[in-house]
Amino acid sequence: MRGSDWPVTLACGAVLLGCASPQERLYTLSGPQPPATVAPATLHVLVGPVTIPEALDRPQLVVRRSSVRLVALEQERWAEPLREGIPRVLSDAITTKLPNVSATSFATAADARWDMRLFVDVTRFEVIPGERVVIEAYWRLQVAADKRALDGRSVIVKAVQGGPRDYDAIVAAQAAGLTEVGAELSQVIAKEAAGFTTP
Repeated sequence: MRGSDWPVTLACGAVLLGCASPQERLYTLSGPQPPATVAPATLHVLVGPVTIPEALDRPQLVVRRSSVRLVALEQERWAEPLREGIPRVLSDAITTKLPNVSATSFATAADARWDMRLFVDVTRFEVIPGERVVIEAYWRLQVAADKRALDGRSVIVKAVQGGPRDYDAIVAAQAAGLTEVGAELSQVIAKEAAGFTTP
């Protein structure tokens, strides 16, 4: 190769490398699968809206690298907004635990009729890669019949069953933590629903 050809070759190589961007990977939160056959619902629960920290309200997965630094992973992305995925998992968890309850996500059915409604403020949805997931949520259960409201807090810590770059394991731990939050909410709903019947 002539010496004068080197700049052209290097320039072409740089263009090819620049065009070959890493492939994005998309993730969804998977909750428990509700039973295929369910009894007729006697109670309708609307889950949401759900609020999340502004730092997490983005397409990228966000992980904690130190006590003062969060990192958004550009190639690891949510297939749906967290504001929609979280209430969906909570709804599935409630429906699974309470077969006579129809739990619907506000994100998909904002105008649905409800007997109880859950407002959820997720203050922590923290990931320490290879270690744990911490979920902290404040919630309010509003009862339509007598306009009562109950306030509570759920804190769940789940171990990540994988290494620092095992993002499947991270998302699985997040989903499992949300399912536990949903199980706690189910207990509250069941207690309030004792003797409750819809018109």
